[in-house]
Amino acid sequence: MKKILYILIFIVGMASCSSNSSDILSMGEMEDILYDIHLSQGLLDEENGSRRIYSEITNREAIFRKYDITQAEWDSSYNYYCRHADKLHTIYKRLSERIRAEVIDLGGDVSLDEATLSGDTINIWNSERNFILMQETPYNLNRFAITADSTFKAGDVLTLQFDSKFIFQEGSRNLVAVLAITLSNDSVVSQNTHVSSDGKYTLSFSDYKRLGIKSVKGYFVLLRNNNEQTSSAFHLVSVENVRLILAHSKEIVPEQPANPKPADEKDTLKTDSVPRINRDELFARPEDRPRVRTISSQP
Repeated sequence: MKKILYILIFIVGMASCSSNSSDILSMGEMEDILYDIHLSQGLLDEENGSRRIYSEITNREAIFRKYDITQAEWDSSYNYYCRHADKLHTIYKRLSERIRAEVIDLGGDVSLDEATLSGDTINIWNSERNFILMQETPYNLNRFAITADSTFKAGDVLTLQFDSKFIFQEGSRNLVAVLAITLSNDSVVSQNTHVSSDGKYTLSFSDYKRLGIKSVKGYFVLLRNNNEQTSSAFHLVSVENVRLILAHSKEIVPEQPANPKPADEKDTLKTDSVPRINRDELFARPEDRPRVRTISSQP
């Protein structure tokens, strides 16, 4: 009897899953909708305040009408993919490739562009230049690590550059970028920045003490505030055009005189090199000459 009951429960459960899954948007549909949302967000960069909120709501409703879905269908689909973060990450990865292709179509540059750098600088970034982070763990974190080689020199300057593009429906934006440098004496110096808006950002470090760089590490992480709950709203950031520029600084060498003197040679004043002055030439006119008075010692 128990075995029959378990079979019935299993059949009901399978039927429930299949019926629910039919209401879930496919991965391709989710990708298309998120792509349109990305495009619409880009049009709102110049707007702010209540005007931006109104435009976001209007654009979202227009996108839902385009794909003939309701708010409830979107909410249930997004919640489903949030519970299956691996699928959501796959969608965002494909979305990143579409955004990259869009940049190329518009004439943008997504190459490593070392050719544009001078002989004293090089782009040492060794990971993806464009990637997407979302608030669900572990897809909210992107780490990088670079070990110093012969390319590095004492006194180098490191500059991390990147662009941020948020796709947030609601909630606070908090992307953190960290750059940590280990020096040859094993001391660690770090730089970080909190990013909450779209734009270009830079982190820089200078080995001005000329200790030498041993390794470079860091990460990008998209944080969620403790008071924020998981919702059907989309929260992701596109990190684009990442570069880590290594620049060699020129060592300042003190200038040496053209004909340096031997160490044991001393400066001497040659009297014959000083021109003699004739008193009569100095005071050409008699009235300019000083008068000499003789003081008598007698009262």
